[in-house]
Amino acid sequence: MDLPGAIITAVPLLTFVALFGIAVHRAIRRMPRSVRPWVAACVITTSLTVATYGWGAVHLYTPDIAETCATTYRIAWDARFGATSLLPLSRRCAAGVDLVPAYVNPALGGLAVAVVVSVGMVVWAWARLPGRAVRV
Repeated sequence: MDLPGAIITAVPLLTFVALFGIAVHRAIRRMPRSVRPWVAACVITTSLTVATYGWGAVHLYTPDIAETCATTYRIAWDARFGATSLLPLSRRCAAGVDLVPAYVNPALGGLAVAVVVSVGMVVWAWARLPGRAVRV
C-alpha cells in the first residue's frame, strides 16, 4: 500500500477510535464511582475482542487461495483442507498450515472470558449500589 492509500485508510479509522473513546469516557463519567472501572474494563475487553476477531478475519479473505499458499508458505493448496471456518477462525492451505495466525483463536477465547467476567462484575457492582438491592 502506498502512503496516500495508508493515510486515506488510517485517518477515518483513527477518527472513529477517537470519537468512540470520547463518547465512552463521557458515558463512564456519569456512572457511579464503584461501577466505572468495571464498565471501562468491559468496553476495553469488548473492543479488543472485536479488533482481534477482525484481525483474524482479514487473514481469511484472499482473492486466490492457491496463489497465497504458494507465495506465502511455499506449499500447494490442498482442496481437502481448504474450508473456511468463522468460529474458530480458520482457512487452511494444507494439513497444519493455516492462513489465520496461531495466536488469534486462543486470544479470542481469553478475551471472551474477560468480557463475560467484566460484564458480571458490572452487574455485581451495580447491584451493590445503595438503594438498588436485588430482591428475590
